[in-house]
Amino acid sequence: MFRQFTAIGLGIAILTTGAACDQPQQADQPTPIFSTSDPYADGNFARPWTHLDFTNDPDNFQFAVITDRTGGHRPGVFPAILKKVNLMQPEFVMSVGDYIEGYTRDENRLRNEWAEVDGMISVLDAPLFFVVGNHDVANEVMEDVWRERAAKTQYHFVYKNVLFLILNTEDPAYPSHEVQDLYADAMVFVENGDLASAIKLGRENPLLANYVSESGKVMIGDSQADWAMSILDEYKDVRWTFVFLHRPLWTRPTPNFTRIEQALQGRGFTMMAGHVHNYTYEQRQGQDFISMGTNGGMWDTSPKPGEMDHITWITMMDDGPVFANLVATGILAKDEIPAAITGAELCGDFYDLPCLYNDRPSAPTAPE
Repeated sequence: MFRQFTAIGLGIAILTTGAACDQPQQADQPTPIFSTSDPYADGNFARPWTHLDFTNDPDNFQFAVITDRTGGHRPGVFPAILKKVNLMQPEFVMSVGDYIEGYTRDENRLRNEWAEVDGMISVLDAPLFFVVGNHDVANEVMEDVWRERAAKTQYHFVYKNVLFLILNTEDPAYPSHEVQDLYADAMVFVENGDLASAIKLGRENPLLANYVSESGKVMIGDSQADWAMSILDEYKDVRWTFVFLHRPLWTRPTPNFTRIEQALQGRGFTMMAGHVHNYTYEQRQGQDFISMGTNGGMWDTSPKPGEMDHITWITMMDDGPVFANLVATGILAKDEIPAAITGAELCGDFYDLPCLYNDRPSAPTAPE
């Protein structure tokens, strides 16, 4: 009996000892966000930093916005932009449409163009959210191909209590095949840089001219507007709302666009579009309405303010978003060494920067 109790006691001792060995001697302490072993005298507030209010709220986030690739694209620009997006490491990437040249009913051509885009965007580290543009969906066949790939032309999501509402500005019934073909012909001229021939084609064909002049008047149908109103009603209490669309419809407000804009009153929101290929900014209702430049799309023959290839970088803070437009040529990898920049391109009337280097003295001449 004694031996049995001894054996039992020994077994308990062994189990207890083993369990004790498995337990840490003291609870692990979380690694502090900021620490230093440098000594500072108590009561002396002199420190080699300004303050320790770090911008590290986990509810805040940063994302990038890319813009039009097509409408007569400049080869090589869009892939280069995507590589620069990766350098910034956003949590996700938004867009404003126009990924393919489109304007055809040839399914093989459409799928080939999308395959090319897929190859480009495959380099992105972050998720990319699509917005439909006029070059992506301009007829029934293009819409079918889009839906095969993306299911929807309008959708929404919420990220960290921020609503993203994505609208389709190519919503109404499509024009006749005759008008579609004329417009496709005009786009061929545009892609080849022959704007004069595109304009001439429009003047010679009243159907095309009328379609172009009327095309911006009804770009959100009743059903989509009703859906958007229901989403805004469902998410009344989000901390911010971003509305992404391709065409900047606020420049020619239509009844359905006005309904949506009015429904946004009373909340913080930002509206972002593309389509026009030059950056514009205005405020309506005290809120930001932004139309982006390009990521390789064609520019007009005469330069306009805001023509630039860029990424818009948005940091969502407690009290709203903070915006930074990053010109593509100014985002450099660690092994990219630019030529000397005089500063003339980055200063003057259109920029809030003095021209610091315009009067840089020339280097002294070496004695002979």
